[in-house]
Amino acid sequence: MSFEYSEKVKDHFRNPRNVGTIKDADATGRVGNPVCGDMMEIQIKVEDNIIKDIKFKTFGCASAIATSSMVTELAKGKTLEEALEITRQDVADELEGLPPIKMHCSNLAADALHAAINDYMEKQEKGITPPGEDEYEVAVIGGGAAGLAAATISSYVGLKTVIFDGGQWGGLLNKFCPDKLIENYPGLTDKMTTRELTRSLLDDAREQEAKLVNEYVNDIEIDGEFKTLTTDSRTYKARMLVLASGSSPVKSGIPGEEKFAVDDGGIYYLTADPSRLTGKRVLVYGHGYNAVSAAGCLGGIAGSITVVTDEASFMVPEREMDRVKCIEGLKMLTSTTLLEIQGAAKVEKAVLEDQTEGERVEIIVDAVVLATGMVPNVGLMEKLGVEVDESGFVKTDKYQRTSLDGVYAIGNVASEIDLLVVAEAQGTIVAHDAYRKLRVG
Repeated sequence: MSFEYSEKVKDHFRNPRNVGTIKDADATGRVGNPVCGDMMEIQIKVEDNIIKDIKFKTFGCASAIATSSMVTELAKGKTLEEALEITRQDVADELEGLPPIKMHCSNLAADALHAAINDYMEKQEKGITPPGEDEYEVAVIGGGAAGLAAATISSYVGLKTVIFDGGQWGGLLNKFCPDKLIENYPGLTDKMTTRELTRSLLDDAREQEAKLVNEYVNDIEIDGEFKTLTTDSRTYKARMLVLASGSSPVKSGIPGEEKFAVDDGGIYYLTADPSRLTGKRVLVYGHGYNAVSAAGCLGGIAGSITVVTDEASFMVPEREMDRVKCIEGLKMLTSTTLLEIQGAAKVEKAVLEDQTEGERVEIIVDAVVLATGMVPNVGLMEKLGVEVDESGFVKTDKYQRTSLDGVYAIGNVASEIDLLVVAEAQGTIVAHDAYRKLRVG
């Protein structure tokens, strides 16, 4: 099907007016047409009942861009009541006509404008005022997959959002094994590395204009409706708080661990940079997937790998075991206990015991990776009095709400199900629940 656009449509398509976003916008309107795929967002800044500034973002065809551009031109400088009178026909007429099949675009543009105005009026009725410079509607602690998903979707639905991580963005996902292909993620399995997913998550968060702060949160206080978060550089306030601080390795208590776990002495955990183990003789000690996965991440990096577990088997999917068994120089020992780690200034050997024979053996190693388990990072939340279960996980309901009003927990702090798809789903659930509580009431 062919049709002609007017010169005015072409001009607004090629040179759209008022495209972009407004910092601290007073209101946002979003509409979409699932049939054609066009999506439109309009943000407004209002002073004395007049639209002083207006911006748009559009995903769609030339008509979608042109009508969005035109409706912002029509609305800018008008009172809210006058802007509400702008119709789809007004938009089409100002563009000197649209092909009949594209008239729905003018409808969407007018609807997005009306949605933004209605959003503003609803906020005024509820007494909601725009947050100040360091005030946010949602604050997320933890920059792993769960936290980044929560921050991205919160920003997407129009909530002013800040996310904190004092370490490496992506959390455990992007630390020990950044170049490993992701598994058990429908649609992404064996197609994307953890490093690539982290980059994609960060790009999405930035695209939605979440504020990313690369600092640790040192303290949290609840003051009325606001949660006050303190970092080394400043203080932030938020109405909703999302705990996504992940987990940390469990200390094994094996003799020698404490001595060699500092000053690059040769004891490492799943949070280590694998490049530090290049060419070394490495012993990986742990259970199940963590131990086998750690060994897989060191393939082609370590000089040799010995994987040890005190269980009768590693209990991992066959495809994962087959992949690890192909690593050159790898040995696997089951029903074997790591008794002690020895050396002078650095790790030099490990003392093992075969549980079936009761025989002890010493093997020469340069490093030991302990994959013996993880514990939730809930220190800040425990100070606030949030409820945790017998395993140390924060208790939540189906919306990931904790025992404290306006406080959520997602990811490894709230669940022992260590799957990316679950963590991101929890982040999305929280974002939509926060929107309902802050915007819908």
